[in-house]
Amino acid sequence: MKQNPWKWAFAILLGLVLGFIVFVWFQVTTPSSDQKQIATQTTQKQGQYANVNVVLNKEQLSAAVNYYLQQNQKKGAIKYRFVLDKSAILMGTTKILGKDISFTLYATPQLDDSGNLELKTKSVAIGSLNAPPSFVLGYIKNNYDLGKWAKINASKATITLDLNQLTKKQGIKIQGEKFDLKQDDLQFKVAFPLSNVN
Repeated sequence: MKQNPWKWAFAILLGLVLGFIVFVWFQVTTPSSDQKQIATQTTQKQGQYANVNVVLNKEQLSAAVNYYLQQNQKKGAIKYRFVLDKSAILMGTTKILGKDISFTLYATPQLDDSGNLELKTKSVAIGSLNAPPSFVLGYIKNNYDLGKWAKINASKATITLDLNQLTKKQGIKIQGEKFDLKQDDLQFKVAFPLSNVN
């Protein structure tokens, strides 16, 4: 019996095409040695941070705090605005008995032992009425959910802004290093996570 050479040629060509497809598929699905090395390095850096020192002036810090206040304010709660000048000024509006009431809190800012921003309240004005800071802070603490980022101690008349709570979702850590309003020198250490990007 005579065999058809076209059948053999087709079978060989089909084998070559299938072999080429398998080779290409294997090359596409196998990670390169660089990718394996980077994945290993990234996994080893889990839990480590890249530290950046940030120096701000009063205007820049006010803008940053206001940005995070807007991002973290709950609907219907107190609406805030933060300004740094010779002291820290926290202005806000809230509803009392269905009426919008504005308030202004004047405080001396400083860093606590953890590097968070602590506002030592000097005075509070509700509308044009001066009120005792401890009373107003106690009222706010008992009647409004400020979230985890603002801690009020009414007896000491302080508000502590936990900087790490503001950026917790992103895994960023912030710690105050120097806070000198007179010299307009505000320094912070910001730690960005070096986490697995898989």
